[in-house]
Amino acid sequence: MFITPPANPSPNTPTGPRTLIIGTALSVQQWVHALTILDPPPVMVGCVLPRASLTAAHPPTTILGDIDELERVLAGVAVDQVIVSLPLVMAEQARRVGETLDRLGVTWRSVQTLSDQLAGRTPPPRIHTNVGPSGERVNLTASIGGPCVDPVLLLNRRSHSLDEGAIRRTLGGRVVLITGSGGSIGSELAKIVARFAPSRLVLVERSENALFEIDRQIARTHPTLPRSAVLHDVTNAPRTQAVVMAHKPAVIFHAAAHKHVPMMEDHPSDAVENNFFGTRSIADAAAANAVDRFVMISTDKAVNPSSVMGATKRLAELYIQYLNRRSDTNYSMVRFGNVLGSACSVLPIWAQQIMQGHAVTVTHPDMSRYFMTIPEAAGLVLQSAALSNSDGGGGGEVFLLDMGEPIRILDLARRFIRLQGLEPDADVPIEFTGIRPGEKLFEELAYGGEDMIPTPHRSVRIWRTTPPEAARMREIIALFDRLRSGDGSWGHPWQHTPREAILAALRDAVPEMVAPASSPTSGVAKVA
Repeated sequence: MFITPPANPSPNTPTGPRTLIIGTALSVQQWVHALTILDPPPVMVGCVLPRASLTAAHPPTTILGDIDELERVLAGVAVDQVIVSLPLVMAEQARRVGETLDRLGVTWRSVQTLSDQLAGRTPPPRIHTNVGPSGERVNLTASIGGPCVDPVLLLNRRSHSLDEGAIRRTLGGRVVLITGSGGSIGSELAKIVARFAPSRLVLVERSENALFEIDRQIARTHPTLPRSAVLHDVTNAPRTQAVVMAHKPAVIFHAAAHKHVPMMEDHPSDAVENNFFGTRSIADAAAANAVDRFVMISTDKAVNPSSVMGATKRLAELYIQYLNRRSDTNYSMVRFGNVLGSACSVLPIWAQQIMQGHAVTVTHPDMSRYFMTIPEAAGLVLQSAALSNSDGGGGGEVFLLDMGEPIRILDLARRFIRLQGLEPDADVPIEFTGIRPGEKLFEELAYGGEDMIPTPHRSVRIWRTTPPEAARMREIIALFDRLRSGDGSWGHPWQHTPREAILAALRDAVPEMVAPASSPTSGVAKVA
């Protein structure tokens, strides 16, 4: 719609186009200030904000409604143009706004927010209008992509440099095999290992698409590196033996695991199968084929575990320590907390919630976690492999990565929202949903009172612990073998095993298991 300005305006009356701004509280404030210095300045008829901003925001122009009420707002006010300035992370809402404006025949322009421009998140803004140069109707929508947040900036921490010489001596010119190579940590391990010129890189992954993607990436970045892409599930012990025998790796990084805490509460047999039996399968194959080094990726959730996932990872740690005493292979484990940007991490979930105009969800206002970036975690895993048995102690170490101080999830959510050019509460509410099954309020990296030993690298420490007694470990192995076979038929593992029997066996094998935190009352947080 085109509205002609009043005839013969007074000298002090703005004569520019009647302009409506659609944006956040911050972007509206910035654009109103910028537009007032134009000559002639536009006539500001008001603004439209996300619904969460209506009660808390105080922009320097009239609030006419929220984005969902856009059609009603435009029916009640005369405008010449609409400026849409929504952050990149609100792409879904920006798309809906563009479609509404196109349908109503309103001239509109999409402009980047200042925050997105300074962060370099998109190319220079494109002007969008639904009227072509000859007056014809052109159906355009805003060109907006996904969010981009630097995890280093989000965590406000810098990683220490690696001892690349030690890593090169461990990996260079040797066959390196990575299980779970299509996952978040496994794929990053593959990319970094490729830089150290192994004689061959063996990528083992049971997801066809994930294996294809990491193999494609390695082929593009290191086209001359010999590599093998092996579609395989490590829980298949006979074939795992055949894979290791065929490729003869000198170093194995075992990253394959089930990691989703609430989901594993509902699928304990799958957690035991993948995390314990999968680890046994590849670790036994390493021992049988004279692999030099074997590094298992563990988790802080294995410490005083409150979840099935954590207990199965602790069970896998015990088996690795047990096997280390009975094999010439040098076994070690690397334990760290959450990694930002992984497949199940909070960042993609929060980004999607903001894009769809929903509240950002946090389980509990006091919940905290250890965090690090994927490249930092993967790099320190390789560093730990180079450090294993460096003192001639025979391996079997549990390496703990320096993850700094634990971070409150609520504080991380606030920081994430602000890095998108939005204001918590003013633009995006935060909703508490309650602690999920198996979760703790606080995670630990080691048991209290245990012997913590420094290493030559300042970001890696060793938790020295006594390996399980051989007789006790054999009892645990026999117990889970019986549960897995159920009625005695290994052709259908776990088919006849009650869930309660699996949980009881985990509590017996990992007596340090604790009860998960109780769920608080959910609600909406008012974030200052």
